[in-house]
Amino acid sequence: MSKRKLNSHIAYHHFQRIYTLYVGRIYNFVLKITRGNSYLAEEITQMVFVKLWERIDNFVEETDLLKLKSYLFTIARNTLLNYLKHETLEHIYLSTLKDTSTIEDYSSDDAILTSFLNEYVQTLINELPPMRQKVFRLSRLQYLTIPEVASELGIAESTVENHLTLALKFMRAELKRRYKL
Repeated sequence: MSKRKLNSHIAYHHFQRIYTLYVGRIYNFVLKITRGNSYLAEEITQMVFVKLWERIDNFVEETDLLKLKSYLFTIARNTLLNYLKHETLEHIYLSTLKDTSTIEDYSSDDAILTSFLNEYVQTLINELPPMRQKVFRLSRLQYLTIPEVASELGIAESTVENHLTLALKFMRAELKRRYKL
């Protein structure tokens, strides 16, 4: 067996051992963070091990499993954060597009991702104070204008603007706090 083939063989077996040891832990870690989203937990777990495989040569000689464990969980967290950041930006972009046009063609992947993102945004909305929740829902989910929201709730337009500003600030802060963005 050539040296290159031997190293590849060793890397493969090392990868298998690491995969067996950590796949369940990584999956459960992501599942907990995503509040039970098994689809996303599977996707992120797969991405973690693809990234590990791409760098497995760096770990063939690695004997410090604590360092490897930390590395895998860091990859999982960062991959999830990047995914959520991308989805949040996509959601904001799609919301902006919806104001100017209609979007009719969703693939099944888009539907799943949109569903997860909507669930996540909904959990953040539910954490807002009651009046701020009403203002945000009327403005961002029912697409009422600021004057329409003010009229509907019997409050000043400046109050509506203030509630929206505070709601968005809260959501950004929570993303940063929860996911260290």
